[in-house]
Amino acid sequence: MSHPKLKIYLADLTHETVVLVSDTIPINIGYVAAYAHKIHAGQIETKLFKYPQSLIDAIKSDPPDVLALSNYSWNSRLSEHMAGIAKKANPKVVTVMGGTNFPHSADLQLAFMVRYPNTDGFVELEGEVAFSNLIGRVLACRGREDKIFDAPIDGCVSIRPETRGSNAPVLVKGHAPARIRELDEVPSPYLTGLLDHFFDGRLTPFLETNRGCPFTCTFCHTGNLYFNKINMFSIERILAEIDYIGPYMQKFGIKNLHIADTNFGMFLRDKEICESLLAAQKKYSWPLQIMSTTGKNKKEQIIEITKILGNTFSVNMSVQSMDEQVLKNIKRDNIKLDHYVTINKTLSDSGRTTKGELIIGLPGETKESFAQGVRKILDAGVTSLGTYTLMMLHGTPFQDPAYRKQYEMVGKFRVVPLDFGNYDGTRIFDYEEVVIANKDMSFDDYLWMRGLAMMVEVLHNSRPFYEFFRYASIYDFKSFEFIMLVYGRIRQAPKSVQDIFDGFIHETKNELWDNAEDMIAFYTQDKTYEALSRGELGGNVIYKYKAMSLAFAPEGWVDFLYDTCIDIVRRKLGAQELMKAEEQLAVLRQFVKYKLCGALNHEGDTTDKTLECNVDIVEWLKSPLGTPLTDFLVEEPIRYDFKYTPDQMAVRRDQFARYGTHVNAISKFITRCSNVDSLFRKITTSKNVGVESNKSEDYDDFIRYTLSH
Repeated sequence: MSHPKLKIYLADLTHETVVLVSDTIPINIGYVAAYAHKIHAGQIETKLFKYPQSLIDAIKSDPPDVLALSNYSWNSRLSEHMAGIAKKANPKVVTVMGGTNFPHSADLQLAFMVRYPNTDGFVELEGEVAFSNLIGRVLACRGREDKIFDAPIDGCVSIRPETRGSNAPVLVKGHAPARIRELDEVPSPYLTGLLDHFFDGRLTPFLETNRGCPFTCTFCHTGNLYFNKINMFSIERILAEIDYIGPYMQKFGIKNLHIADTNFGMFLRDKEICESLLAAQKKYSWPLQIMSTTGKNKKEQIIEITKILGNTFSVNMSVQSMDEQVLKNIKRDNIKLDHYVTINKTLSDSGRTTKGELIIGLPGETKESFAQGVRKILDAGVTSLGTYTLMMLHGTPFQDPAYRKQYEMVGKFRVVPLDFGNYDGTRIFDYEEVVIANKDMSFDDYLWMRGLAMMVEVLHNSRPFYEFFRYASIYDFKSFEFIMLVYGRIRQAPKSVQDIFDGFIHETKNELWDNAEDMIAFYTQDKTYEALSRGELGGNVIYKYKAMSLAFAPEGWVDFLYDTCIDIVRRKLGAQELMKAEEQLAVLRQFVKYKLCGALNHEGDTTDKTLECNVDIVEWLKSPLGTPLTDFLVEEPIRYDFKYTPDQMAVRRDQFARYGTHVNAISKFITRCSNVDSLFRKITTSKNVGVESNKSEDYDDFIRYTLSH
């Protein structure tokens, strides 16, 4: 008996109630669909989805035979809800999920699946072969759909149908298929046109050049030994995909790119990829911002390979902790501190930025060791230090009850930032469990560490107030000491700054729940759901308050840092010297205000600004840290012109058009911008103002500040 083609819908869904949260082209389901077409040519038809309402409409108007959904912490409950809608439209539909948000041990897998009654099966680990195995079984059981999950399917996990809903559900689990070694066996979803309809002006392209990770970090799902080997797509295919994507990006004015690799730059061939991306920049004005994770070792090679992209591409110097015992607990090896310092200096000397990462809540980390870690990283010269709360992800040891008991981990639940919505009349919330205390860290310690993280994010990262850091260095205050001084003086800050800090701590406390059920019941209420929808609750707290600081309260922060520097010099200088120092600081205060004026604010003033003074601030910023500003006093005034360049305005228009203009939208594109400081005004200096031999010099503060950091 002949059958019509099997109708398969694949969806990598994103919430978009407040802002488009997961804004990348769904290359994951593209790979799965492309491979399925290769294996089952002529027997299947597929449709791919990103937006929830589009999928709901398709399910209701033309129900699929198979619905395959991605399963990540940010869309897991949304996918389960869509599986339920599909079951109502077609009770015989086969629903399956695949993705990283799934345990590895059989007992935890069974418990997880019981909580997802609308999902028939889960694809674990690498998905293409496993999903095609499932489709092979569905094709073989057409007309006998009740038999699909009677026997194991390699790469898939399910519950024996007749035991589902009983007191003794039985897990059915196939063997894990071998990983695909030659990744070109998976046809390119770009080059085959499967992803064409996602070039819609809203989504950012995703590029994957290899898969796997040689490291075994416990906090990451790729720490599983299954992913230990690195497999690659061919260089010819990658370059062809870049050329394919470029014209679409030029058409829609999109400026950024995500690279999915966990260790980009570790391989010599990555240089050729960077050269291709540079050629695309020149040809298509894309990509101007590249988000990627660089390798944990071979840093010199990574620097050399990626240097042609300059500050389009930042080198990640992630360490997660600087405490040796903590690193042993999480099975991670960091590069030596002196090596870390050397690499950062090399990057700084060449005008490039670096990014470090720490995680709050790792087993063995104390308030004191965390602070010392922040000090060491900042002293090493990292341009940006990101700090994250430990997520107890499925597929990592942090979901193992024995592991949690060993370190006395206390978890609480929170909505994944902005990941909620009303779908077909039901309010759905995706959530995560995070560590807020353990045997080495109290909840009060957690709040203090989060406060310090917020100070680093607002004050240090992106260098919005870098001039004050340099000034403080004259009096032997390094970055960490200056931040701690500001942190300790927060009650002396202007009201706009205190309100931001207090709001941050308040939301940090109140986003946490003892259990998911109470959290969902609270947010489902009309009043609180409306607050979520307005962006007043449920956002990425640290980036939200950074966005508020830079977009809506930069002058308050500038005035506070000015006052803090005045406080420093009052302890050090006599009355006459103090008066001169106050005059110089007043010039710096205006300099920074003009640099930040209008940044990240849709309604902000973007008109050109001019400052004239008798201080050569540009040359001072190039000088070694600790050099007195008085060494750069000049007789003839210097004019500084503060302007937004055409490229900056293009990126600005792209970001506001795609994400919106409210604070959560701004916080979103802060996370999507490889270098936020590239959005601040550029500066042109004109020396000897009013003199016939007037000399004008273009000054890129973005690069120069890096050189002098």
